[in-house]
Amino acid sequence: MIGLKPKLNVMFAMYHDFSTASAIHVHNLANALSRKGHRCSVAVPLNKSSVEKYMDDAALYSIYDFSEILNDGIVFSGKRRIQIIHAWTPRELVRKFSLQLQQKYPGSKIVVHLEDNEEIVVETFAGKSYQELLQMPDDVVEQSIPDVLSYPRRYENFLATADGITVITEKLLDFVAADKRWHLLWPVIDLKKFSPRVNGSEVRKRLGISPDEFVLCYIGSVHAVNGPEVRSLYEAVARANSRGVKTTLLRTGRDTVEFLGKNGTELKKHVLELGFVDMEQVPGLMAAADLLVQPGCADRFNSYRLPSKIPEFLASGKPVAVPAANIGLLLDNGSQAIILEKGDSCEIADLICTVSGNHPLQKRLAKAGRAFAKKSFSRKRIVGELVAFYRSLSRES
Repeated sequence: MIGLKPKLNVMFAMYHDFSTASAIHVHNLANALSRKGHRCSVAVPLNKSSVEKYMDDAALYSIYDFSEILNDGIVFSGKRRIQIIHAWTPRELVRKFSLQLQQKYPGSKIVVHLEDNEEIVVETFAGKSYQELLQMPDDVVEQSIPDVLSYPRRYENFLATADGITVITEKLLDFVAADKRWHLLWPVIDLKKFSPRVNGSEVRKRLGISPDEFVLCYIGSVHAVNGPEVRSLYEAVARANSRGVKTTLLRTGRDTVEFLGKNGTELKKHVLELGFVDMEQVPGLMAAADLLVQPGCADRFNSYRLPSKIPEFLASGKPVAVPAANIGLLLDNGSQAIILEKGDSCEIADLICTVSGNHPLQKRLAKAGRAFAKKSFSRKRIVGELVAFYRSLSRES
């Protein structure tokens, strides 16, 4: 038909398989683009079959391991050409793969997605400041840091030479040249899956949680960077119980570090640790909660990221509390969410005691938070704006 623009051929390159929070973002985005008729593929370093284990709805896109594409190539509907290579973070193995792919398909545009302060992530792993790491020769970096992390200098050069940048928070533009073309890219959320209509009472019953218990739910694994924050959530629940508010924390995810310390047994008394759960269980667990809290404060880590669970929290139609960082700076305090200034155990415990007995506040937060999610994380808006950004990078698109 006259006036219709041709559909795009897009390849997403991820730094890990489908077991990560990043993969949820990519999966939902690739599916949303595919529903609009664009031809999408997702490449992972290894284990492409993990999509079947970790994603709870079918992939509408093609899936490849890195080696398959580099060795055999890829065909989009008879056209042997990729137009957009969307590198999902500048981690070293993604950087190398994306540049090799661009050589294989000249004319393709590289877009790099930023979702973390890459420098503090590599600092935490290496136990050295970023400035110290910059002084290390490249061969020493290669021996000291796994390629699933970003390499000093190389990741900066990758951002500098990319055709465009997408960021999950505007604060990440601190790492992007002022003249670089960029786009704010928030997650696509299934607003039917995460919804006030999801019934959490059956989940509470199955888990043995009584109607008079005030329930928090935290979705996510614990690692070296966020360990202290998650510990504060355990401590807050213990404090609330000691003040007479019967509180239970539902927790999912894996622990890669020991984060509770010597009094871990005591802190776990009011916590149901469910381990890693299938994605299909997550909406019900959130629906079982009375309050959804993202602990932490505005530090070098939290200021730059948007935890994937926060959009889902808001969409679920439950009261939400978040730090005064990233998306917390865009939410109306006391209306759309509770904004935490310190995000420590004392503040969260006070919040539990306040919200548990204030049903009008609970209803107001739930309603306004859901409205924010519907406006901000809708598939139609996010896909439309991203496609326009992609097209702006290529005269042929």
